[in-house]
Amino acid sequence: MLVWRKISSEKWLDSWEERLAFLGWDRLVRTQFAGSRRVRLEVFDVTEAESTVLLKRFGGEIRDLKISTADWVRTFVWKTPISIRGRLRIINREPEPGAPFDPKTIYIPANLAFGTGEHATTAACLRLLTDIAPKKRDDWDFLDAGTGTGILAIAAMRLGARRILGFDFDRTAVRIAKANARLNKANKLKLLRADALTYTPDGQFDIVAANLYGDLFRKAASLLWLAMKPVGCLIVSGLTRDQLESVDETIRKLDGHVQLKRARGKWVTLLARKNSLVENTGSRM
Repeated sequence: MLVWRKISSEKWLDSWEERLAFLGWDRLVRTQFAGSRRVRLEVFDVTEAESTVLLKRFGGEIRDLKISTADWVRTFVWKTPISIRGRLRIINREPEPGAPFDPKTIYIPANLAFGTGEHATTAACLRLLTDIAPKKRDDWDFLDAGTGTGILAIAAMRLGARRILGFDFDRTAVRIAKANARLNKANKLKLLRADALTYTPDGQFDIVAANLYGDLFRKAASLLWLAMKPVGCLIVSGLTRDQLESVDETIRKLDGHVQLKRARGKWVTLLARKNSLVENTGSRM
């Protein structure tokens, strides 16, 4: 697997995130050096064509993890497990041979790219999903638009969802999500390639998650809204603060309201519901 890497000053981090957005937010890993204002930027699972573009436009270097030493991978890729509300634990490597199955643990290997729950948008989705998932029911359904690694879909299964459907337009993302589903024994997940702008899932879902860019969400919102049950809810992430007003307007036009807002840095995650049957209980930042 090819990895693009570049060292930058911390003050330019936001600028780099915007420049590299075309590759997908969850493919970018940012590592802060202790006692330093330098940041290491890494984009995983880049293709040969992407490598050429990255080197030409931004410099840096390309590394091939298949020929890199295990120490390099362990030092720069493996991260501390992430705890999600004490109900789930995300580990970004494969389970040790013979390790017993733990229903609270999700393995998303870093060497398969597309993020392991560290990015603010993915982490916020995981926490919000954990907060709102029914704790004593197993009859709820979950739709994951822009599934990426499949981490949210796998989390929904661990939290008790009955039917889980995840889709992504990126072929690599779908392949990786399926590999992660097998790794986590998440056999009942349905994962497929589809375009959020045209795809209409069968049936409706109690919880719909859309970790999409703001512009893409606004264009896909009407189809995602139809996929949500009348008393269901929609998690929207991948948003920056300056996109809040337009996304909020989109939801209002669909006869819905934003019930909850959570911000981390420049990133915002929303929980939206339909107006018809659900009372607006306010929002929180």
